Amino acid sequence: METKLTEQQSLQLITEMINKARNNIQRGAGTFMIFWGYMVAIAALLNVALVYILWNMSISTNYSFHIWWIMAPAWIISFILEHKKDSSAIVKTHIDNIISSVWKAFGISNVIFLSGIFGLAYSLQDYNHFFYLINPILMLMIGIGEFITAKVCHFRPFLYGAIAVWTGSAVSMLAIMLLKNGDGVLVQFIILAVCMIIGFVVPGYKLNKLAKPNYA
Repeated sequence: METKLTEQQSLQLITEMINKARNNIQRGAGTFMIFWGYMVAIAALLNVALVYILWNMSISTNYSFHIWWIMAPAWIISFILEHKKDSSAIVKTHIDNIISSVWKAFGISNVIFLSGIFGLAYSLQDYNHFFYLINPILMLMIGIGEFITAKVCHFRPFLYGAIAVWTGSAVSMLAIMLLKNGDGVLVQFIILAVCMIIGFVVPGYKLNKLAKPNYA
């Protein structure tokens, strides 16, 4: 036999569902952002370090870019984290699906973009000019994803993070125009590392910190 809810009970139920959905997003998104922020920042800084090491050893500095293969196992770890978040989720909301879809779209776009860049560079045997575009365009796409996440979650630190990443993209393009002999690419990696810490890691920690009292 169905139980009819009063208006007050209905409002209370809706409020509880909204709070649970809000906590659910906070708890999962923070870990995801922190993980990718650190991974990309570490890879970028290792790339810079390897350039100097290989240069001093009179070895082609192009080998330094192979450090980015660590992103392959990172995707596996990210998948595990996502699965763990879904398993422990209080509720699976439409907002969760939107955020998940946004970053899945970013991942697919990322693969297509990088495949195209490397394919063009190989076919035209012009690696430097094409590689100059990678970091600025990736940061543009990251900024779009984080901006949408900020608007959906109504979490202002994500908005600041998106602005930081977009600013980093603009500065990276400026670095290429002003610096010569490959120095612009190295500066790009340093900018990328800083932007991932400011744009991903810091907001991620703030999100997790905010989630703790909500679960107390």
